[in-house]
Amino acid sequence: MKSKYVTRYLSVGVCCLSLLSGVAPASFAGDEAYEARVEASKKEDGILVYSNVAEYNWRFIIEGFNAMYPWIKIESIDLGPSTVFERYYSEVSVGKNTADMIVTGAPDGWERFAHKGELLPYSSPEKGSLPAWSMPEDGLYTISADPMVIVYNKLLLKGDAPESLADIIEMGKENPEKFRNKVTTYNALKHSFAYDIHWATVKSLGANAWNTMDALGDVTQSESGGAVMVEKVTSGEYIMGYFVSGITVFPRMDQSGRNKIMGWSFEKDGTPVFHRGMGVTKAAKSPNSSKLLLDYILSHEGQIAVGKGGLTPYRADIKHGEVPYVSYQDIVDAIGEENIIHVTYDPEAYEHRDEFLARWKQAYRIKD
Repeated sequence: MKSKYVTRYLSVGVCCLSLLSGVAPASFAGDEAYEARVEASKKEDGILVYSNVAEYNWRFIIEGFNAMYPWIKIESIDLGPSTVFERYYSEVSVGKNTADMIVTGAPDGWERFAHKGELLPYSSPEKGSLPAWSMPEDGLYTISADPMVIVYNKLLLKGDAPESLADIIEMGKENPEKFRNKVTTYNALKHSFAYDIHWATVKSLGANAWNTMDALGDVTQSESGGAVMVEKVTSGEYIMGYFVSGITVFPRMDQSGRNKIMGWSFEKDGTPVFHRGMGVTKAAKSPNSSKLLLDYILSHEGQIAVGKGGLTPYRADIKHGEVPYVSYQDIVDAIGEENIIHVTYDPEAYEHRDEFLARWKQAYRIKD
């Protein structure tokens, strides 16, 4: 396995650090437990994070965190959504140093991790400001609530922008020769991230779900990654894609002229929102430093940093315009809470995995 190592020791100026170090988030002021944790962190040796979050997503989080705690070094290793757990288990089994904190979008992996007792229970002082759906297990929190969106090539559609799954199906039926295998989405067979999106969508759509998926399958060619889908829609290899991770779309829209070629929209009839989990591990060598990082990410300031990096903040006190892309409230305002499909920690998803994937392969015309 080829890992991508991303090590960041922030180069914030010494002058700035001396001015900002030790300044707590406003919500922690006067909290004795917080102050004790800060002192304990000064005796620890930095934080090792395993995540499936890219460097540009981390950048503003680490800058903001290190402005408050400049003595805490953060080393982040970018791995696959499930590989983060496999590597942790492997290292723990032989007594090697391993991750203090894990950040990843793999609901089944988190389910097993928590039930194995490897997740450190922790009650963050930010809990009162967070929605219940963002805290599925004791110690398991949500870094971002990321929408899966439609992307499309403006030049090929010439003004007919799709805004729903129903739009995509209608376009495919009206012009099957043009759209067959020219629409893309994640392959549910490839990894749990993709599987959970499709599972949550089918469950949310109810009795008519497989009719919808069969119709989408008529025109869809699946891919394993969001970045690949974005590039192929931009190049014209695909006309459009659906359920494409917003965090791979929004920052790329700023790149040289891409917004003149590619557009995006929420699925008005059901936008999956993926809860990307994070937690401190039982094997953490720096638990106090890790808890400070987790608290920072959950704070208003931290969620703004999450948004600046292209992830989707979800605290209710994040106002429109505070982040450069979208917040959870922006999604609610755009399509209504009733049209959000929360991709949650659903035990049924894993009990019926083989049965579901067999039906999904039928819908998407994938043979063994």
